[in-house]
Amino acid sequence: MRNDPLLGALRPCLQRRPPLVCFGLCLLSLAAAFTGFAVYIQSHEIRDADVTQDWNLLLVSLSHLSFCTMNGTLGLTTPVPSPGTTSALPGDLLTLSVWVGLTFSLPGGVRPNATHLALTATGHQLGLGGPDAKQPIHMVAITPWPPDPTSQGSCLSLAGPRSLLPQTRTPPHCTVGDLAGPSQEEPGSCYQPHYQPNPNLTTMLTLEDRHLCSQRLLLAGLSTLCLCALLLCTAGLCQPAPRDSRGRL
Repeated sequence: MRNDPLLGALRPCLQRRPPLVCFGLCLLSLAAAFTGFAVYIQSHEIRDADVTQDWNLLLVSLSHLSFCTMNGTLGLTTPVPSPGTTSALPGDLLTLSVWVGLTFSLPGGVRPNATHLALTATGHQLGLGGPDAKQPIHMVAITPWPPDPTSQGSCLSLAGPRSLLPQTRTPPHCTVGDLAGPSQEEPGSCYQPHYQPNPNLTTMLTLEDRHLCSQRLLLAGLSTLCLCALLLCTAGLCQPAPRDSRGRL
């Protein structure tokens, strides 16, 4: 093995060229990272990065806004288009009631009877995009839901353009009947909700997509290892063998 001309030429090459050694170690680290990511993706649930709008993102945006009482009565109405925008066709409007983990810190603590709170916001305010992003969405939160002091959630009713609402996994539906009713709070009282993202509402990569990503990462790691081996072989072949003090090979 000591008489191998390739190894004999490679050793002084590595000793005399530290940048080449650093580059080779970087390639090895990159190959290890590709392999590690491939194993992780294959064995863990991964969020789908192509989905930019889901219910978790919508509800997190709502947690930065405030729901208020309005003149003692609340109810869902047909959205009115904002100035400078075109109105959505009646068939494009959607009314939906879902049970979500929005909670409110009401004065006096949780009440046995539900409190109605309303909010109107545009798609832009909720982090939603698309041609109807300037259209308003009317929302009524009935909290707590179900009406019980131990409940930890709200029934959220939304009315707005269908294209604005997320097309991903929907929270459980809730039925509230007539939303109009007397408010238990003073008119104009506003409260900011709290929300903890629900993992069940996050869109994950399918098993087929994860398998494909894992295969491509393994292929990238193998290619990086081959490149590192090719670099070492080229360095050993191109570097002249060392000479002794008498000038002999």
